[in-house]
Amino acid sequence: MDKTERYCHYHGSGMQIKFARPGSKPSYGPDQQFDTQHIFLDLVLHVEKKTLEGKCAITLKALFDSSRTLYFDAVQMKILSVRSENGESLSTQYDGKKLTVHLAHPLKEHETVTVIIAYRVTDPIAGIHFVQPDKFYPDRPVQVWTHGEAEESRYWFPCLDAPHDKATTELRVTVPQDFFALSNGSLLSASENAKTKTKIFHWRQTIPHSPYLVTLVAGRFSEIQEEWEGIPVLYYCQPGREEETKRAFGKTPKMLQFFSDKIGLKYPYEKYAQIAVAEFIMGGMEHTTATTQTDRVLMDEKAYPEITADWLVSHELAHQWFGDLLTCKEWSHAWLNESFATYFEALFAEHDLGKDEFDYEMEDKLKLYLDEDKKVYRRAIVTNIYRKPDDLFDRHLYEKGSLVLHMLRRQLGEDLFWKSIRLYVENFQEKAVETSDLINSIQQATGRNMRRFFDQFVFAAGHPEYTVHYAWSPSQKTARLMIAQKGEEKCPLFSVPVEIEFHTSKGTRKFVKQIEEKRAEFRFRLPEEPLDFRFDPNHSILKTAEIHKPHAMWRHQLLNDPHVVGRIQAAKEVAKIRTESSLQSLLRAFRKEKFWGSAKEIAVALGSTEMEEAKTFLIQILPQTKNPKIRRGVVEALGKFKDKSAQRALENALFKDASYFVRSQAIQSLVKIRPQTVMALIQKALKMPSWNDTIQSSAISTLAEIPNPKSLQILKKYSRYGQPLSSRMSAVQSISKRAKDFPRLFEDLLLLTQDRQIRVQYAAISALGNLKDPRAIPVLEKISKDKRLPYRTTSLAQDALLKIAPEK
Repeated sequence: MDKTERYCHYHGSGMQIKFARPGSKPSYGPDQQFDTQHIFLDLVLHVEKKTLEGKCAITLKALFDSSRTLYFDAVQMKILSVRSENGESLSTQYDGKKLTVHLAHPLKEHETVTVIIAYRVTDPIAGIHFVQPDKFYPDRPVQVWTHGEAEESRYWFPCLDAPHDKATTELRVTVPQDFFALSNGSLLSASENAKTKTKIFHWRQTIPHSPYLVTLVAGRFSEIQEEWEGIPVLYYCQPGREEETKRAFGKTPKMLQFFSDKIGLKYPYEKYAQIAVAEFIMGGMEHTTATTQTDRVLMDEKAYPEITADWLVSHELAHQWFGDLLTCKEWSHAWLNESFATYFEALFAEHDLGKDEFDYEMEDKLKLYLDEDKKVYRRAIVTNIYRKPDDLFDRHLYEKGSLVLHMLRRQLGEDLFWKSIRLYVENFQEKAVETSDLINSIQQATGRNMRRFFDQFVFAAGHPEYTVHYAWSPSQKTARLMIAQKGEEKCPLFSVPVEIEFHTSKGTRKFVKQIEEKRAEFRFRLPEEPLDFRFDPNHSILKTAEIHKPHAMWRHQLLNDPHVVGRIQAAKEVAKIRTESSLQSLLRAFRKEKFWGSAKEIAVALGSTEMEEAKTFLIQILPQTKNPKIRRGVVEALGKFKDKSAQRALENALFKDASYFVRSQAIQSLVKIRPQTVMALIQKALKMPSWNDTIQSSAISTLAEIPNPKSLQILKKYSRYGQPLSSRMSAVQSISKRAKDFPRLFEDLLLLTQDRQIRVQYAAISALGNLKDPRAIPVLEKISKDKRLPYRTTSLAQDALLKIAPEK
C-alpha cells in the first residue's frame, strides 16, 4: 500500500490552486456554556438495514451561572426523544445539523446535568460505515466501523464535535451473536442473549478524549493476543488472516517501548488494540486505545519484509500520545497531532533500522511536501482560514511539519529537544493544546526563545530556496561561496543558520553562517584547494538548494559523503556528465554502497547515462543482487536501454524474480523499451497473482503508453466495479492519460465519479480536474453542490472545477 493512501482527500498533481479556496473563512473553536464530562452510548446495530439505534447520555458541567441551553452536533439523525436523567421530556429544536436542548431550569456554575438523547441513524454519508458483500464482491466481509476525524462523529452520535471538548466515554452495543465489537478503553463485560441471538459488549474509556476519537468496530474477527509491560496488545483481523496480521502489526511492542522511553511517559492507557477492516477510507485512524487500520496492509510472506506496515503502525501508535493524550485545541493546530506522528514514523525507523533508513525516509517526506508545494498550493502549517478542517490534512500538515520538527531537533540538539518534548507532554497530558504551548515548553526546558523559528516555518508559508555557487582563488587560497535566496511577498526571506563543510587532504573545516539576505557572499581561507564542499551536509534544513560546483567535487562526494542523501544527490549530478570517469565513479560507488536506498538510486543513475558499459554492468549484477529493493532500481535503470539484451534481462525478471515489486517494475521498464511489441507480455502479467494485485496494477498502468483498441478495451474492463481496487485505481489513472484523445474514455471517467467505491470516485474526480476539460464542468458542479455527499467528495469536485476554470 502506497503511503498516499493515508490521505483520502489528496489533491494530486496538476495546476496549482490557492489553499484558501472559495468559501474559506477564519475558523475558531465554538463558544461553550458547558463542559462535557462523560458520554454513554447504548446502541443496537441492525446490520442488514444499515441502521444504528440507541441512546446517547451526555453528562455536562455548567461553566457559569444561568446556563440553560445546550447545543449538540447531530447530522441527519432521527431524534426519537430527549429527556433528563429523571425521565423528564425536554424542549428541543432540530434542523438536521444542530440539536438545541432547553433545560427546565438554569444551572449554577459547576453544576452537572445528564441529557439522554434517543436517536436513529440509517446509512449516513459519513461517521458510521456498513460494509457488506454484493454479487460483484461476494467475499467482502460483513463489518461495521466508524470514523470521526475531523467532524464526522456528529453523524453517528450527538456531541459537541470539537477536539478540545474531552470527556470519558462508555459504549454498550448489541450486535449479532457471532460478532465481536471493539471500542475504546477496557472491556467491562460481554454477554449473550440466546433468545435474540445477540451479544452485548460494554467498553469504558477512563482517560478523557475527544469525540472524534470515539470508535465502534463490529464484525467477525479473530483475536491475536500479545502483551507489553503488563498491558494487553491486541490485533484483530478477518478469520484466516492471522499470519498476515502478525507480519503487519508484529513490531507494536517494540514501538511501545521505544516511544515510552523517548517521550518519557509510559503508554498511558489500559490496552492497545489494532483492528484491520475492509473498505476503510484511510490508511489508519488513531481511535484512543483502539486503532482502526486498513486491511490492505496485511501482507503475505512473499511481500514481507520488502514492504512493511511499520510506518503506518508507528504513526497511529504515536498518536496515542500526540493527538489522543494531547489533542489540538482547534483544527488549525492539527500539526501538533499529525506532524508529530509522522516524525515518529521516521524516529522508529531510525531506532529499528538505523540512521540511513531514517535519512532516506526524511528525504521521501521532503519530496512529498515539495511536490504539493510546487504543484498544488503553498500554505502556512498553522492557519485558521479554510472551508472545513478536512482541507488541512495534506502534505504540509504531515510531511512538512515532520521536517520542521527535525529541524527543531537539530537546532536544539538531541538532549534539549527530548527534554522539551518530555516537558511538553508532562505539562499538557489529557489537555487540549495549541502551538504556543509547545513554544513555551521549549523555552521553559531550554531557555531558548524559538518564536522566530516558528514564525518562519510554522506560521508562515514556504521554505528557503537557495542557489549556491562555489569558486576557488589559488592566489589567495580562498574559497568563495555566493548564495542567493529566493524571496517574494507571499514567502519572504528566511533567516537560518547553515553549516558549511570543506574537505581537504588535511581534514575537514566546518563553519556556520546565518543566511538571511537575498544575496550573500562568504570567503573562507583554507590550507589548500578543497576536494569538496557541502552546504548543509547533514540535511538538517527544510529547503531546496541548487548547488554549482566542479564535477570532480561531485565525484568525491559520491564516494565519500557519509550521508545517504548526499550520496544520492551526488550520483544524480555525476550521471549528468557522460564520461568514463563519471561511469567509473558510479560503478565504484555502487559496489561499495552498504545501504539499499543509495544503491537503488545509484543503479538508476547508471541507467540514466545510457552508456553501454553501464548496461552491461546492470545486466550482470541483476541476478547477483540479493536485496529485492536494489533489484528494483536495477530493473528500472534497464528501462533506459532500448536493445534486445536489456529486454531479455527484463523478461527474465518479469517471469522468474521472486519479488512482486521487481516483477512489477520489470513490466514498466519493458514498455519503455518496446511499447508496441510487449502487449503479449502485458497480458501475461495481468494474470500473475500478487499481493494487493501489485503486478496486475503495474501492467494496467503501462497501457496508457500503448493507445490501441486492445489496450483501451483492457483499461475499460479493469476500471469496472467488481475488479480489485488496486487494479481499478490503476485503470482510472491510465484512462485519464488518454481521455483527451479518446472521447469514450472521457465518458467513462464521468461515470466513475458516481462509483460505489469511494477511492475510485476520488480518482475519477481528480483526473477530470487535471484534464482541464470544460466538458466535465456540469458533472463536477453537480457533485460539488450535492448535500447528500460527504464533504471530502464535494470539496474534491470544487478543487477540480478550480483547475478547469480558475478564479480570476
